[in-house]
Amino acid sequence: MKWKTFYLTVAILASMSICKAFESFRLPNSTIPTHYDLFIDTEIHNDNLDYNGTVKISINVLEDTKQIILHSSRSTLVELVLKDDNQLPITVINHEFEIEKEFLIVHVASALKNGSRVVLEIDFLNSINRTDQAGFYRTSYNDDNGTLKYAGLTQFQACEARSSFPCYDEPGIKATFDVRITCGVDYHARSNAEIASVAILPAGKKLVTFQRTPPMQTYLLAFLVSDFAVKRDLANSTKKITVQSMVRPTHADQLLFSLDASVKLIDELQKYFDHPYELSKIDSVGIRNNDFAAGAMENWGLVTYLEAYFLISDSSNDNNRRSVTTVIAHEFAHQFFGNLLAPKWWSYLWLNEGFATLYEYYLSDRTHPELKIKQLFSSGALQSALQADGSATVRSMTHYVETVPEIDRLFDRIAYDKSGSVLRMMQYALGEQTFLKGLRHYIKQNQNSVVEPQDLFDSLQKAATDDQVLPPDSSMTHILASWSNQPGVPVVSVRRTPGSDDVIFDQKRFFTSAQPPENNQTWWIPIFLYTNSSGGSNEKTSLFWMPQGTKEVTHNIPTQEDDVFLINPAQTGYYRVNYDQQTWKTIAATLKSNPNLIDAISTGQLIDDSMNLAHAGLLDHSTAFQILDHLRNNTQYLPWKSAYRNILQLEKMLTIDPEALDMLRKYLLELTYELYETYGSEKRKVEHTDYYDAQLIAIDLSCRIGQQECLDQAISKLNILQQRTMLTIRSEAEQRLYCHALRSARQNAVDRFTEALETEENSQGRKYLIESLACVGTRKELDRVMAILVGEIGIKSEMARFLEISAEHGSVGFEAVVDFLTREKDQVDDIFGSKRSMEKLLYNLANRVVDQLNAGRLRQMMKVLQIPADFETIINHQLNEQILWQERNLPLIRQTLQQYTYQ
Repeated sequence: MKWKTFYLTVAILASMSICKAFESFRLPNSTIPTHYDLFIDTEIHNDNLDYNGTVKISINVLEDTKQIILHSSRSTLVELVLKDDNQLPITVINHEFEIEKEFLIVHVASALKNGSRVVLEIDFLNSINRTDQAGFYRTSYNDDNGTLKYAGLTQFQACEARSSFPCYDEPGIKATFDVRITCGVDYHARSNAEIASVAILPAGKKLVTFQRTPPMQTYLLAFLVSDFAVKRDLANSTKKITVQSMVRPTHADQLLFSLDASVKLIDELQKYFDHPYELSKIDSVGIRNNDFAAGAMENWGLVTYLEAYFLISDSSNDNNRRSVTTVIAHEFAHQFFGNLLAPKWWSYLWLNEGFATLYEYYLSDRTHPELKIKQLFSSGALQSALQADGSATVRSMTHYVETVPEIDRLFDRIAYDKSGSVLRMMQYALGEQTFLKGLRHYIKQNQNSVVEPQDLFDSLQKAATDDQVLPPDSSMTHILASWSNQPGVPVVSVRRTPGSDDVIFDQKRFFTSAQPPENNQTWWIPIFLYTNSSGGSNEKTSLFWMPQGTKEVTHNIPTQEDDVFLINPAQTGYYRVNYDQQTWKTIAATLKSNPNLIDAISTGQLIDDSMNLAHAGLLDHSTAFQILDHLRNNTQYLPWKSAYRNILQLEKMLTIDPEALDMLRKYLLELTYELYETYGSEKRKVEHTDYYDAQLIAIDLSCRIGQQECLDQAISKLNILQQRTMLTIRSEAEQRLYCHALRSARQNAVDRFTEALETEENSQGRKYLIESLACVGTRKELDRVMAILVGEIGIKSEMARFLEISAEHGSVGFEAVVDFLTREKDQVDDIFGSKRSMEKLLYNLANRVVDQLNAGRLRQMMKVLQIPADFETIINHQLNEQILWQERNLPLIRQTLQQYTYQ
């Protein structure tokens, strides 16, 4: 039943008034919810995207008050009733909204007394017909008959539950939920908990009632109303758990891998942490790429995924399987870290995302060892974090915020990659068994509660004390606080004393650009060591700790004359390592004479550390290039993965100096020769997952630098395409070749790709098409592709990805994207859907800039787009740092390249 529009208008006008200003964006703590009874009445099966709702909130009064303050946005309130514990009405004077803070303020006639309990009941109207891919919103697909079908799904993190129904929308507030949803009889409704009952209603509808949830925060509440296909299985580690995977019916045949991985991972999660999963079911839902900006979301018992991170088809490869497995592992880890244990406030987001990042690698490796996932942590999350953490303006892991834009920006590499890297370091420093013992205590002690960092510190301290693994003058509070409460990352400098076994260690904060004035930050740093003669005894257990407050330590380390001497081998610690010149010289000679003597992960670390130390002015570029240069005779994937990231950085830096860029490419032609010979041909048989990943690097680098065989392979690929009746891309290697061919392609070839995008339904296939189109190399054609794409309906997430990749492909792409955004300034919100997507693109655009001219273009564009001042400040800091970084290093890189080019 729908309420009349004229009544709604009167209700809105009656409730709106100017209320007293609130100092904080956080809710007052005078009342707190204990339970929600939520009813959602949908007509999605009839293509009606509006919905009615009623929410009854059981509330405890914590102090005398004449106000109840909660969150609400987008909902139209129709009726609001307040009752006491005996169901007797309490007089409500009025209600009003504080728009900026999204507060709903309910004024009562007589003060509610401390200790009393009340029930607030609100009838409201809302709609899923929204394009920001947040809250309760719509997705759609065409069935096998070409009929457009709608579904409704939720994305409440971080602060969007309030946009779907009135609630207390903060992470530290937990309550139980009883959810009831109506839908068409041919549709099904899903929520966090199991279905308790289904009742058939008139007019072809049914009412689905769900079991009560555990106490949880509003951002984890989820529901889905759809006719999606379902595949199910059971997990049996500690109790029977129904595991289901769901997707639009046309893609049901691609669910088997994710279902099997889900069963294995939920079993492993419970076994590893010795704790049962709280619910009796876990559903996983794939959402069309165009309709899901979040990537994946850990809703308790109803996890949602971008289809590209969830579906595996017959044409998928091990790289796709790696991606799906790690994303599922990440979201399942959240079922404990974030769901069972919730952060008291967003400042502690790292307690969620750090653990999920760590265990996406480590749990996946336990369930799918053949995919070799754990070995990727160093060259993936850790080196990504080091790059972000070198900024002078980077935030700390624990970082206080209040506003919604500030909260959204917390979902960054510090929350994910740095936090995961710091926790991994603690796992090695304490020993895995001690670390795991501490985490098991942390889970049991705080389950179904809210946590802050001290809760974790205390649990790890208990385990460390039991196992006596810490120095006597330290504690887990001091150790972990030194990493979580201050920004940045240390560089540990190592000086070996000639004729002695004494080794001098010093620490200071590492800055990516030239070092600012003296910085006195220090950390508790576990020192790991590898030498041949030590037999790896301190490779994954700390040799000793450098205490916070101590900048220099001398330690006696006996070594043999022919020892390989490495500090922080396999990058188990979260810090960079710089050596004295002689040790660097010895390492470079070792790599050149015997590339396989040092393990692949450590080799990748040496490449990444040396190049970044050189850019920071802590090492000469000649030494860094000596470390890199050994790759002429080393085709292992992991070292090349680290090198690939750094080569792209060099290319970015040299874009403003064509002559230096040409020297780099000539040098890389020699450096990549063996790599391309080993992996380059797309037709070569792929032996294992590392081989495939190395092939992607070989193709991209070789074609990027103008290696003729690679370019011929790419052009041949495009020519063969002209003879096909239908274009589909089913591998990333194939996509890389198309990418490079399209840099010089004519209009008719480009048209084949835009036409294919109109009919392509495979999620990976669409992703590959978008990424290929972003490579179009002429300004005229790129502008034409942008005009075509912006006219397409429902490709918001894909459009953002297209613009991001276009900007990465040199000055033509960057200028085209900046001009496009400036030109389409009035449609930016419609193009991107969410401010988070827009800010992410701006951040990535800024990451491409190393000169004043393009910095000026970007700054002007931000003025035109009216970017919030605080975010504009963040971007300006980033631009300034990168320009200084380039101005310092370009002459040094040029000088070093001359030694190789003209030798």
